[in-house]
Order: sequence, then C-alpha cells, then structure tokens
Amino acid sequence: MSLSPFKTNIKPKSQLAKKSVVAVGFFALGRVLEYASSFDDAIIDEIKDWKDGYSFYMKTMPNGPSMAVKKEGNALKFLGVKELTDADMVIEVKNVDTAFKMISAQLGVHHVYAQHKIGVIGNVGDSMKLIRMIYVAEDYLFPPILSKNILKTVSDSSIQKIINRFRVLVFGLLLGKNK
Repeated sequence: MSLSPFKTNIKPKSQLAKKSVVAVGFFALGRVLEYASSFDDAIIDEIKDWKDGYSFYMKTMPNGPSMAVKKEGNALKFLGVKELTDADMVIEVKNVDTAFKMISAQLGVHHVYAQHKIGVIGNVGDSMKLIRMIYVAEDYLFPPILSKNILKTVSDSSIQKIINRFRVLVFGLLLGKNK
C-alpha cells in the first residue's frame, strides 16, 4: 500500500502518547472555535440559534481527554481540556485511537460519524452544527495539502482566507486572544 506523500500516517506506540496528542488537539480545536466564532460567518450562523449558556463537550471514551465549550453572548468560549458534567450536548468519541486519527488528519469527522465511532447525547441537529464548525476549524488548522484528505471540500486560497488563517493561528491558537 503506497501512501500519498502528504497523508499523515503517524502511529505512536503508547496510549499515553496518543492521549497527549488528542489533548493537545482538543486544546487547539477549542481555541480555534472560540476565536473564529467572533468573525467567521459559517460558525456565527451555526450558533445563532443556541441560547446563551448552551454548552457542549467532546470526550474520548473510556477515560481519555475531553474539551468543553460554551456559548457566551454571540460567540463561543473555550472552557478548557476538561469534562463538563452539565453540558447540553455530549459528543463521545468511542476510543483514543479514533480520536487520535481525527486529530492527526488521518480520518475526517464525517467518516467517523458515518462509521458510528462517535456517539451523541443531546440534540442530533446540534451535533450536525458542531461537525460543520469542526470542518471550519480544521480548515484553519490544517494546510490545504492535508485538508483535502479530511474535509469534503477545501476552501479557496484567497488572500482573505490566508489572512484569516494567520489571525486564527497566531492570535487565537498561540496567544489565546479573543478578538
């Protein structure tokens, strides 16, 4: 089996290493969702009907990393890589291996969802909104050469998209600024 030179095929040996990568990935995803929700029309449109205080968390089964996010005002607030016991929606990734493949751009969210490797506790319609928001976040996080492996469609490479990617990665991800 030959792999594309741009497709990741990372296979850490230990579960601890996989859990660490997933935790870092959840941190990055949460930070990007928070920052991008302040200006990205696709994310703003997805959360507009959620009540203020609506929350969700994504957890890795059986005892892997989690991430919690809450809607505050008209944007999302990343609460951290932690559990949220009173969340409105819980997304359960069935195991660490699946979460690792998602975080390392080996498997797209739509594939994981279609293969029933994600469970949803809460409104299924809201979970679809979250999946679309994760697509937007992954489009910012991954370069187009990797995005084409995990996203249904890769956005254009316009100057505005490049500027927004820079803003998200520097101010949102690295500095944790909320616009």
